[in-house]
Formats: sequence, structure tokens, C-alpha cells
Amino acid sequence: MLSPLMLSLAWPGNLGYHEFPILAPLLLVTMVPMLLLEARLREAKTRHFAGYAALSSVLFNLGTTWWVAGAHWSGVLGAVLINGILMTTIWLLYRYAVRQVGLRTALWIWVTGWIAIELLHDDWAFSFPWLNLGHAFAEVPQWVRWYAWTGPRGGTVWLLIANVVAWQLADGGTRRLRRVFLATVLGPIALSYGLGAWLDAQPATGSLRALVVQPNVDPYTEKFQTPDLQQVRKWVEACSALTDSAPGLIVLPETFLHEGLDENYASNWPSLVAFEPVLRKGWAVVLGATTYRLHGPEPDNPAARPIDDRRSVTYANSAVFARAGLPLQIYHKSKLVVGVETMPFSRLLNSVLGDLTLSLGGTSGTLATQSERSVFEAGPDLPNIGAPICWEQDFGPFAAEFSRSGAEVLTVITNDGWWGNTAGHVAHLHYARLRAVEQHRSMLRSANTGISAVIGPDGQVQQSLGWGREGILEARVPTYSEPSFFARHGDIVGQWAGFAFAFLLLSLLVRRLRGLKRLES
Repeated sequence: MLSPLMLSLAWPGNLGYHEFPILAPLLLVTMVPMLLLEARLREAKTRHFAGYAALSSVLFNLGTTWWVAGAHWSGVLGAVLINGILMTTIWLLYRYAVRQVGLRTALWIWVTGWIAIELLHDDWAFSFPWLNLGHAFAEVPQWVRWYAWTGPRGGTVWLLIANVVAWQLADGGTRRLRRVFLATVLGPIALSYGLGAWLDAQPATGSLRALVVQPNVDPYTEKFQTPDLQQVRKWVEACSALTDSAPGLIVLPETFLHEGLDENYASNWPSLVAFEPVLRKGWAVVLGATTYRLHGPEPDNPAARPIDDRRSVTYANSAVFARAGLPLQIYHKSKLVVGVETMPFSRLLNSVLGDLTLSLGGTSGTLATQSERSVFEAGPDLPNIGAPICWEQDFGPFAAEFSRSGAEVLTVITNDGWWGNTAGHVAHLHYARLRAVEQHRSMLRSANTGISAVIGPDGQVQQSLGWGREGILEARVPTYSEPSFFARHGDIVGQWAGFAFAFLLLSLLVRRLRGLKRLES
């Protein structure tokens, strides 16, 4: 139970909004109790260790995702069961490999196996990147500035290798091993400060004046009952007093406009026309909206909802960019929340679960997506803008596609009020800090309710509005045109680790088959 306890204590946001960097070193020894336990039970029957591995995995998931119950209990159950099974499998695979191919190879299977889980969670029907181990360092982004080269997978490798060395040290290590452990812990931190100083010395290509709005509207009782025009007029009036003739950007949260915009006629929609007082001053607006398009029957489109025999409609959770003199630009959220915005095997599960699939919070039903990360071209005197929506900011390699596509600044629009005042919205803010580090981009984060923030390219929160506060953040942030190494080249660490895991599994299988043939002969 020590492993999940230490992981839960050190996990970002679990102890509230105040940062506890003093607990971060725990991350580098959290797996040691489990590694010691496996070594001591190695001669025992597998089922004995399997029980402990399952208990540890379930408690880790429960201790870090309990807050999902603020939306619906089934979310916690799904996360704990699916993730618990995956993590237990890696522990059992490691135990099996130790006996078959020796400790050194088994440890590489263990390290690459954890990364394989993360790769799976990046792109499968039940995606859940929340507990990727690289996210564990989100409260100490100054330790991991090298994420701009490795992405979050580099943090996963660091955490696991440090735990292996610490385990060897705890199991009777030598003086030389103590030096190796210190180098494993302190080396990446020292490298981070060195690379961070170099990154900070790089000149910005420009700057952006911005207003970040936090309406602080309860999503269950107020948000979707308040007319769009009423919301728009309130915040246009508030922002007008802070705008002048110099161009800037106003950022408003996810589903700020919830009543639905027809994408074919959105530029003439009353709720968007109401932004004219600020648009006339040369300012631009990025906001979240529920949008829709009418189509033919489209029976093979999983996002299409039939209206009648001849027509269907697709809805999307969208980011909308508006500026006077430019065409309206729309980006569709493409990493959807399972059970809320998309339902895996929807035809089968809807027949079984019925309306339960619609009661988890958020925008219900399977939504339309898009294949590429489009960037808003903001026109003269404003930078290109990437606008990941809510859940999308938790997928490091996916979010990096915005910078690769030319984003010079990031705006994250989100609604973190579904979970109540729990650890969820705090961790969500911290994960955004890692995305800023990985892409070396300033980030403007607007939450309907939660924590809105201005985050520098070093991952430091420069301004914030905490839970339960309504207001506007005024900021001027630097912009950068050159993508980071990670944004340009993608998840190289994850790709190679995934390849290594597949190769090691294949060699394990071949060895097993050879052993069976010898027994038969």
C-alpha cells in the first residue's frame, strides 16, 4: 500500500491548489515497495503477487481519480477497473519475464510496458491519459524543461529508471550505486535548469495582449439555463472597458455559447454579432461553442443523428475564432471524453445502458471531430492561435500538433466545474503547464469555472483566477514562431519505447514456444 499512497500524495493537485514541490522527490521512489515485494515473493505462487499488484494498482487509480465521482460514479469505476487491469498486467508480465529471460531484460519490459499503456491511452476507444507517469511532474515544471525535446514520455522513463536504481540501492546497493542514484535524480534536474536558461534566452517573435475570462457559472444549475445573448452582453460590456484601439485577444471558455450555432450561417448568428463592440476595435475573440451541420442521411457516420428519412445532423464541441474583416474560423474538438462526448461501441452500449450514457456531464452524445489540428490565422498584428479544447490539453503529443501546424500562442478553453471543488480541476491546470513547457508556448487558459490562468513558456503560472471566482485576467504574453523539437518531431521516445516493448514481447513469446517444443520432445 506504500506505493499508491506515495504516488497519491505526490500527484499534482491531490493536496489542493497550493503546490507541494517538497513531495515531488517521492515520485522517484514510489515503485520501490512494489519492486521489493515482487522480489521477496518471487518463489511464491503467481496468484499471491497478483493480488498485491491488483490492490496496489486499484488504490493508485482510486487515490488519483476519485474526484471523477463529482460527475458520475461510473466514471471512477471505469477508470479504476480498466486502468487497474492494465497496470496489474504489466506487473505480472514483469514477474513472468524475470523467470524467463532474467532481471535486466524484465526491467526493460517493465519500463517499456508502462509506456505501452500510455501509448494505448493516447489513441483507443477508452483513452485516459490522466495517469501517464510523465504528468506526475506537473507541479515542478522547472525540473522537466527537457520535455521540449522528449515530451512527457521522457518523464515516465525518468521516474521508472530512478525507481529501479532506488530499489537496487534499498536491496543492499554499493557506494557506486548510491552515486548512480544521485546522478539519476539530480542529473535531469540540473539539465532542466541549464536547458531552461537557454530556452529563456531565445528571443520572442512578438507579443500578444489578451483578456482571459472566467464566468464562474455552475454547469449543472446555471450555465446551460442562461441564454447565450445574456452571457455575451455581460462579458462584452465587461471587456469593452479594458479594450482600446490596439489589437488584442479575448478568450472565453468551452461551450460559452451552448445553444447551438449553425456552421453555415454562424457569422450572422445573433450571439456572435453581439461581439461587435469589441471586434470594431480590432480585437479578436476565441470562444467555445456547440456547433452543428445539417447533412444527408449519412448512415455510416457515427456522429450523425437522424432528423428524418432524408436529413441528419452532426454536433461538435468547437472553438470559434472571430475578428472583423476575417472569415469565421472553427475548430472541432477531436479528443472526446469517453461516455460524455463519445460512446465506444455506441450502438451496442446505448441499447444496454440507455440514458445512463447521457448523465455524466459535458456535451452528451457522439460528436463530430476533425483529422488535423487547424490553427486560427488571426490576421495583421496578431499571432497564429492554437486552441486545444479541455480534454485535448491532456494528450501531450496530440496537443503538440497545434504548434507543429503553426500556432505561436496557445489558448485552452475548458469547463472544469463538472467535478466540483475537488482535485480534478487543480490537476487539469497543472497538466496545462506541461503542455506550455513541451511546446515552449505561452498559454491563455479560460475555464468556465475551475482555474483560469496565464502560463509562461517555462510552465510557471503568471496569473490565475481560482475556483469560485468570476473575473478577467489582463496579460501581455510573448509569442514564438519556431516549434520546439518535440512539437516538430513528435513523440520519438514513445515510438521507440513502443517498438522496444513489441520486440521484447516477441522474444519472450519465441522463448516460451521453444521451451514448449523441448518439453514435447
